[in-house]
Amino acid sequence: MSKTREERILLEKLASGALDGPVGQEKVYPGYKNVYCGKYIKDGEPISYREGESSRFFNGRENERIPGKREEDHYNTDDRKLEFLQRYGWLMDDEDVRAYSAKFKP
Repeated sequence: MSKTREERILLEKLASGALDGPVGQEKVYPGYKNVYCGKYIKDGEPISYREGESSRFFNGRENERIPGKREEDHYNTDDRKLEFLQRYGWLMDDEDVRAYSAKFKP
């Protein structure tokens, strides 16, 4: 699928690392154990994750921490990267990305 000029510019910005960092705020969904959800961009690749709460137990000498299960969704193709920017671009500090994301909001 051919990309528009705007989409090519946004993909170049993403690849250069100009948009790296957290996207929005991490959300906590309480329940039996808390579930932490968030999004970030690292090395030009958008990633969204869900992570369960860590637990601790006493092994007879000291407390040991067991990290919670973590699931990551990598947006590693150009179409998936543009999908990420369409969905979550309004949470970012870049005006071009916000304008692009606004086109896909009702």
